[in-house]
Amino acid sequence: MVVYLDTLLLVNFIVNYFLLDITSQTVKIPSKNRNLVLSSFLGSLYVIALLYPKAVIFTTLPFKIAVSIVMILICFKQRDVIVNLKITGIFILYSMLLAGVCFYLNISRGNEPEFSSVIYSFPYEWLLISLMIVYLIIHRLVVFIKDRRDISTLIFIVDIVTKDNKKRVKAFLDTGNELREPATNLPVIIVEKEAMLDVNLEKYDKFYIPYQVVNGYSDKMQGFKPDHVEVYYGNKVQYAEVIVAFCDNKLSNYNDYDALLSRGII
Repeated sequence: MVVYLDTLLLVNFIVNYFLLDITSQTVKIPSKNRNLVLSSFLGSLYVIALLYPKAVIFTTLPFKIAVSIVMILICFKQRDVIVNLKITGIFILYSMLLAGVCFYLNISRGNEPEFSSVIYSFPYEWLLISLMIVYLIIHRLVVFIKDRRDISTLIFIVDIVTKDNKKRVKAFLDTGNELREPATNLPVIIVEKEAMLDVNLEKYDKFYIPYQVVNGYSDKMQGFKPDHVEVYYGNKVQYAEVIVAFCDNKLSNYNDYDALLSRGII
């Protein structure tokens, strides 16, 4: 029998990724994609031990459980021992379930049961792998679409009205943003500087708004006070006095919005 090692590793990588992904969904603990990939890759290397008779000791149950625990630690990076054991148990149960399905499909074709560690000839494997790949793609698409839909409900059209013109931006309602300018106590709208390049700040009084982020970093943003802003709620318009502050960075990776709306404006 000829075994193609690259194909065997690829198949095991996909299966490991699939099992880790559904385990993550079951325990409601998200994992970064790079951790999923690394854990799946290292788990796929374990199949090499099954191909060498001299490495039979590494195919015993304690080593299999140890490999599963290592994969879970790499994937989820949880410090709680009990949590890791629970996640490992669910991962092993899903592995046993998938193995049982493969075994059933194999004997349902009239083949004699093969009590070996690896089934090398199994025509249903590509069907199962295809289903796994489709599931992973659909799941990612559903999550992406859901995120975009949720974000769209928090995006408002805002017109920044000045003496010279009216500038329209798309603003995301940041419910955790309570930033206010200390002197006027007005709420602050953070806008990408590129979106306001045509505004001549020399005509306006400048404000320097101090801020602090979660990691403790603090600084000041330069801003100005427009005549007013118009926030659109469907067919309704709300007028408000605000301070517009500028930031140098992109606020949205997908260009969904170019401003952050303070909770004090809504």
